[in-house]
Amino acid sequence: MFYDNMLLKLINSFAGHWIWLDKAMMAISQYGPAVFGIYLIGLWFGGGSKDEVEQNRRRAMYAFFSALLALGINQIICHAWFRERPYVHNPVNRLLPVSEDPSFPSDHAAGAFSIAGSLMGHVVGGKALMLFAGLVALSRVYVGLHYPSDILGGMLVGLISSWIVERNKAILEKPAALLFTLWHMIEAKLPIARLEKVNNR
Repeated sequence: MFYDNMLLKLINSFAGHWIWLDKAMMAISQYGPAVFGIYLIGLWFGGGSKDEVEQNRRRAMYAFFSALLALGINQIICHAWFRERPYVHNPVNRLLPVSEDPSFPSDHAAGAFSIAGSLMGHVVGGKALMLFAGLVALSRVYVGLHYPSDILGGMLVGLISSWIVERNKAILEKPAALLFTLWHMIEAKLPIARLEKVNNR
């Protein structure tokens, strides 16, 4: 706890001194998760051939499953132990509105690292996503919404979730096949969802 508070004060002490850094960290903290969502959408539609599109979509689904698992584990943990946010007991420089959600573990960190961990080494930009996940996690401490240990807990949950999904792909084949079937039905109804150039190769 001592080192947790010490690191919180150290990282959060930079807040409030440079408006450009504050705005950047606030934006990353608030909209960082959307970057991962946009990347998954881009991955779903990306690919230079039909086989590559199929492979990208499977990676996107595995990453999505990893995020669902990570956030589900987080819910179990936070219901077992409710940790208050750092600004409740510490004079932090809080840059974003208060949250009623538990502080530990961080959902932002869990979601970011679950997706980054699932994609790193498999897709273009996977390593950059991992670095960005770290930046998202750091920003949550910077803006005063999480303890460093909240971030560490979320990171571990996210990486473990991606590892579990990676090791159990066979189990996920049925739900993945179902999602593919549903998507093909959407493509049949909405021609705009098709990738004509790719599918014709």
